[in-house]
Amino acid sequence: MKKLQFILVICAAFILTSCYKSADIQVRNNISQVKIMDVKWGDIYIAGELLPGETSSKITVTSQEEKFPATHNISFVMSANDKYVYLETVCEYMLDEDQDLLIILEDTTRVQNPNQ
Repeated sequence: MKKLQFILVICAAFILTSCYKSADIQVRNNISQVKIMDVKWGDIYIAGELLPGETSSKITVTSQEEKFPATHNISFVMSANDKYVYLETVCEYMLDEDQDLLIILEDTTRVQNPNQ
């Protein structure tokens, strides 16, 4: 009887975890001479701070957090010469299940300040 219960618990756990899809996302800061902070893809927090040339850790996004495919822009605070400005990319980036997405922010990446 205990063996049957154990098998049922294992099967239930497998079924529940296999229902959730996931994808990975990273952001690289290739913007010259600026630090970016509070980096997010939509509401998903990616990194606290990225210096020029740095890449964030891989963040796993699950289907519990987002319905795939999901599309969002990248938002961040840019810091240069002790000045700070909140920016969002004009372009939106799509993430689909089982995808490994690397977003590279460069000097030519179009951004906007939604507060203006």
